[in-house]
Amino acid sequence: MTEVSQKILLVDDDETDRMVVRRALAKFNKKVTVVEATRFSEAVELLKENEFNCILLEYRLGGIDGIDIVKKIHSEGLSDAPIIMFSGMDDEAIMLNCLKEGAQDFLLKSEITTHSLMRAIRYAEERKNITLQISYLAKYDSLTDLSNRSLFIENVERAVTRSKRANAIFAIIFIDLDNFKSINDTLGHEAGDQLLVTIAKRLKSSLREEDVVGRLGGDEFAVLIEGIATETFLIKISQKLLDVTREPLIIEDKIIHSTASLGIATYPSCADECTALIKCADLAMYKTKENGRNGYSFYSDDLQTLADDYATLKCDIHDALSRDEFELYYQPQVNATDSTITGLEALIRWHHPTRGMVPPDKFIPIAESLGLINEIGDWVMEAACRQLKVWISSCPHLQHDFRVAVNISAHQMRQLNLKEKFCHVLDNNTIPYGLIELELTESALVDDLGRCTETLSVMNDLGIHFAIDDFGTGFASFRHLQQLPLQVLKVDKSFIDQICLSSKSYQIVKAMIVMAHALEMKVIAEGVETMEQVNLLQTLDCDHLQGYHFWKPMPAHDIEKLLADPKYRAQTEMPTMLDSEIM
Repeated sequence: MTEVSQKILLVDDDETDRMVVRRALAKFNKKVTVVEATRFSEAVELLKENEFNCILLEYRLGGIDGIDIVKKIHSEGLSDAPIIMFSGMDDEAIMLNCLKEGAQDFLLKSEITTHSLMRAIRYAEERKNITLQISYLAKYDSLTDLSNRSLFIENVERAVTRSKRANAIFAIIFIDLDNFKSINDTLGHEAGDQLLVTIAKRLKSSLREEDVVGRLGGDEFAVLIEGIATETFLIKISQKLLDVTREPLIIEDKIIHSTASLGIATYPSCADECTALIKCADLAMYKTKENGRNGYSFYSDDLQTLADDYATLKCDIHDALSRDEFELYYQPQVNATDSTITGLEALIRWHHPTRGMVPPDKFIPIAESLGLINEIGDWVMEAACRQLKVWISSCPHLQHDFRVAVNISAHQMRQLNLKEKFCHVLDNNTIPYGLIELELTESALVDDLGRCTETLSVMNDLGIHFAIDDFGTGFASFRHLQQLPLQVLKVDKSFIDQICLSSKSYQIVKAMIVMAHALEMKVIAEGVETMEQVNLLQTLDCDHLQGYHFWKPMPAHDIEKLLADPKYRAQTEMPTMLDSEIM
């Protein structure tokens, strides 16, 4: 076996003392190469050009305090080698200060022998290894091996110093994974950890070697990017980061679709110091969350007001359920042929004590981030069934081909006891299962298609109907429609808005309706706002219509007046047109 050689740097300006050390080292049982320096400046150059296993350093070197030398070695990262200091002065205070500032051992020159040096070097190496391990744990994330929050902040502070000196620009990109909590809740923390590790590797590999990627905690990452020339450069990087997080991955034999929300802040335009700059990037990320997630936003001055608003809502939403501040509104769905009411969609509203009515798009993302969405979803189901029970008692005709649609989030779909919970609510309120229709978004369906198909099939066998909401805006395809037990397809408002203006939109809606009918599904057009849209949808054989052209969402007491008349229909003319007359 080849003997491992040790390379030791000996720094002392006294020739006699160096000779004593050399002789002691010469009697080592292993091969030792000794490199000597008589001045600290000379030692610095040697440290820059060489790697050493150990540094033997005289406490007083040409009038320079040895503690200052140790500090300089560490602060400038000159070497990770263990440091053994020696001196002719038998002063315990000096020895303790040397050890406190980072030396691994201290020897009196009068006590230097081969044995004492060998022991000191061996102990110093062990202590240094322990110190490095502790330092690593203090600065790096143990799960992903990325910089942790502390080290990332250090890197940003150094970037601030460099950029001030060079009058340069750099950026921080704050990254938060969307719906990460649901992965932990449904697949367990091991699966969540696996997702974090994979995302960390993807982020790191998609950036330059000099870019710094850190995990700030939980599912929050951050990137420090220097050498920025234009905003376009940052946009390209942000898009690349979004792309790598969107790539599907397999965890526990399940295909997981992950997305991220990014916030971008630049130095010095957004802030000129570390803490403020990171806060700006964080605020920009929350703007992305509010805008629908899976994207990026640049920091702007008005975000601080939005952030304060967001923080207040986060506090208030915890008490909203207990204070009975939520209410269900209902929007009628009508038969496309004769405009009679065929069903209602239950829509949650929040009566905030000081803000008034808060729309769902403002508080639902907050509820999801706080893990409250399942609790709120349970309340919606219970409230809708209680109200339906009242209407059934006063309007017996509702039990014939009439349904109340309740929206179900992706988080709720991942609950293992979803069927039991809903059946319990329906049974407690003596609601026939066929009167409830559960609306699911495309993301809720494709996150775990196998388990979702199984859950929906079991509930569908009991008579509960399912609709796919906002179809055409997400990842779902007609293959999913074929696999899943769905009875209703809801065409998203974005397509209906353009149906009279764009031939492509018209053809897309037409194709959706034809395909849905081929799969024995009914079609509801959402967001119908004009008579012209009604006419076109009629000629396309759309089954049901919903939108402001008929009614806006209304509280239960107003809906009750409509339902009291079994033949009540929308007060609008319904002229017909031939398909050949369109476009």
